[in-house]
Amino acid sequence: MITPMQREELEKIKPPKYREKVKEYLTKNGYNFSLETIQKVYSGKRNNLIVAKAIITVFNSYMKERQHINSQINTIITQIHKDIP
Repeated sequence: MITPMQREELEKIKPPKYREKVKEYLTKNGYNFSLETIQKVYSGKRNNLIVAKAIITVFNSYMKERQHINSQINTIITQIHKDIP
């Protein structure tokens, strides 16, 4: 079960339309859970390890993607500063 404290931290990196992304991830892995179940697990009202793991995987993937994009942007900015006297 996701605790309120954990959820508060997850809110900082919550991807847009996370429920749909979690459902898609679960479907690709042979599971079928409703968006309502996903929401209840995220909100801490229901305990389901499969859904909780999927939420963690989707959030982690989104966070890594954001970090990668930020890194690429910073590389471009650094390059711009080097090229402009």
